[in-house]
Amino acid sequence: DCYGLVMEMGRRNGTPLPDFGFADNQAMIAAMMGVTMPQWGETKQRAGAIALIRIGRFASHVGYLVSDDLMIHTWDKSGGVTLQRVDEWKQRIVGFYEYVGS
Repeated sequence: DCYGLVMEMGRRNGTPLPDFGFADNQAMIAAMMGVTMPQWGETKQRAGAIALIRIGRFASHVGYLVSDDLMIHTWDKSGGVTLQRVDEWKQRIVGFYEYVGS
């Protein structure tokens, strides 16, 4: 649950994020993210930003930047939570965002 991890990182860093519920496939996740985009403001690549990532044809994955160039995320191909350089994902990153509310 990539967004669940991002929510927990936000909570730990003093920025609680909303729980948008559960979606069980990439198309549903991408649709949910599209509907909630007005609640997110684009920001620069920096610690605390959330990377929106395209997996296949859908923007359906997120990671939390723990520094300007490292993000923590989880996905099925990593086998769990992993810390990776943002540059490893730069071709898939749609943008960097912060929660601004409704």
